[in-house]
Amino acid sequence: VQYFETKGSSGINAEYGVITPLKKRELMTEPVSSQVHPHVAQKKTFLDRVLRGPERIPVFSTFLLILVPQVLFYACVAPFLVHRLSVGVVVVALYVSILCFCNFFMAAGLDPGVILPQQSLDKIENAEQKKEVPPPKEVLVVGGIPFVSKYCTTCNIYRPPRASHCGLCKHCVSTFDHHCPAIGNCIAQRNYRFFVIFVFSTVFMAIYILAFSLANVLLIYFDLGGGGSSFNDAISKAPVACILVIYSFLAIWSPLGLCCFHLSLIHTGQTTKESLSNTFGTRTPYSQSCAKNFFNVFYSPFFPSFEKLREKRAENK
Repeated sequence: VQYFETKGSSGINAEYGVITPLKKRELMTEPVSSQVHPHVAQKKTFLDRVLRGPERIPVFSTFLLILVPQVLFYACVAPFLVHRLSVGVVVVALYVSILCFCNFFMAAGLDPGVILPQQSLDKIENAEQKKEVPPPKEVLVVGGIPFVSKYCTTCNIYRPPRASHCGLCKHCVSTFDHHCPAIGNCIAQRNYRFFVIFVFSTVFMAIYILAFSLANVLLIYFDLGGGGSSFNDAISKAPVACILVIYSFLAIWSPLGLCCFHLSLIHTGQTTKESLSNTFGTRTPYSQSCAKNFFNVFYSPFFPSFEKLREKRAENK
């Protein structure tokens, strides 16, 4: 993977110049422009730090759709299972619940990899400098494959490979995967792993609640001696467990499909945007072996936030 920045001697060239290779450490520690991004400049409330995107109602809806069935499970089903089976049933459920909610908030509140914009052309008064605006595209070579690096007229930057502009969040994002309204944030370089773990843990929790809620009903059914009347009595004795069985069965299919889709993406080393637009066809220059692809997603070094670096620079001035 190659990293790029814009360089030049002065004026417009310093903001827009040609794309040149840049070492990873330099890119991580030195943002290109000294301009403060509007999102960084404004004072953030606690809610702004927890939920980054413009969506609020869909995010709270997602949170409640996950929270309510788990609360009902712990309140109405878990006590019976602890008595009849083992306390380990609740311990495993609590671990998966914590994993699910922690990764939900990490994916929703973390900077996904925002690439801060450069100086706008409207603020440049020198007419000669305005004429030196770069062409809209640059052809780069990534892994032996020509790659068109487009110039974003909104952020006034060349997008690095795999970056894209999000129309909802109003900025370019590094290694852009997709914008997820369910968590109100872009899914990209810095929060993709948390999003994937959140989806996996949600699927596991849905299967877990489905299986043990059904076990609750069946245990009561066999305690009553079996038969048609016993089944009706079991339902009447454990109505919440029956509701959880139906809810989990209906709700599991969407995250299960999403889980399988992202497993396929990780296996092939693609993002959602690259897969849907068929950016690289059958040959993806970013794909390594299957094991390395999974390692890069879940265990690669955590890329720092340009926003945090810019905030520190603004505080020091």
